Amino acid sequence: MTGPAPRAVDVAIIGAGIVGCAAALELARGGASVALFEARAIGAGASGRNSGAVQHPFDEALSALHRATLDGYRRLAAESPEVFTFPDSPAGLLLVTSEEDLAALESERAAIAHLAPELEPQLLTPAEVARLEPSLAPDVSAIRLATGYPIPPAAAVRAFADLAERQGARFHLGEGALLERQEGRVIGVRLGGGRVELAASVLVAAGPWSPEVIDPGGRWRPIERTWGVTVAVQLARPPRHVLEQVGVTSINRPEPGGGIASTFSLITAGATSVVGSTFMAQEPDPGSVAPLLLDRGGRFVPGLRTVGVDEVRVCARPQSRDGRPLVGHVPGQDSLFIAAGHGPWGISTGPATARLVADFILGRPVTIPAEIDPGRFGGP
Repeated sequence: MTGPAPRAVDVAIIGAGIVGCAAALELARGGASVALFEARAIGAGASGRNSGAVQHPFDEALSALHRATLDGYRRLAAESPEVFTFPDSPAGLLLVTSEEDLAALESERAAIAHLAPELEPQLLTPAEVARLEPSLAPDVSAIRLATGYPIPPAAAVRAFADLAERQGARFHLGEGALLERQEGRVIGVRLGGGRVELAASVLVAAGPWSPEVIDPGGRWRPIERTWGVTVAVQLARPPRHVLEQVGVTSINRPEPGGGIASTFSLITAGATSVVGSTFMAQEPDPGSVAPLLLDRGGRFVPGLRTVGVDEVRVCARPQSRDGRPLVGHVPGQDSLFIAAGHGPWGISTGPATARLVADFILGRPVTIPAEIDPGRFGGP
């Protein structure tokens, strides 16, 4: 007895993170029939478990994507106010340090001003920090930047998914998908039990697992897993600013030998503050890492040393080898596309990359910048 013939869609998407869900919406609005496949749940990975700060990526090549993402979040908030809200203006980002070398901090401020003058970096002495954020330790100096929008990360993913479904995109949750090939060409996805869903194009947005989906058992690995742990707490007097320790953006990869690379970050959205940040090559025991994060964070926000823990989260970031996402055609595969590898900037640039790759798949007149073209890593 034969089963039903497989149905063909215009685009099959693998992965229901923020990029996959946003791409499903853009593709469906563009008139494409869309089927999205996700092994777990919407926002089950880094998209729903990150710290929740939308901020400038400190990379000129990604700045335009960040600005477009801000515009996209404002549209999303207008369309789905019951699910997602977005601040009218940035809370501000404080790059904090307890070191006394203000000359070194001024050098950092000048470098940021040269890279991104729109961030309006200001050097703050400990006295100025204390007036601005009295919950911080008295010896903390900082650079204040005009960026940092705290949001509950899972809310944006849910809003994109809801709108995509309203536009006709079909979501298949709990169904992991593999690529289906015929004579070397990707023709759709293969699901459990051998069921095949045909598709004219397939977009892989599976975060750190994207290379294994595209090249199972192969050697094409331009994206690696960087595991992070965050701790959700409720502070009596939470800082209004997004806080990050000076140097946090320079250690987006694990330490050699499997150690725990960690610096301090804290983001408050609503009543909840989320403490990070860690960068590990192997999936950690989050319960053992959480006390370390709170102890280190207590150097900057003393209240963290006595606060109770609401939730501990762990996720794998999709870190590309050069710190920039892969967006566009997979080399040598004319019907296969990828949008992954955003590292810590998925929430800050992902929606714009989703729109870019959706326009590309739809045949609209867009150009993929060379800095994010997957071809820079060769083909699988």
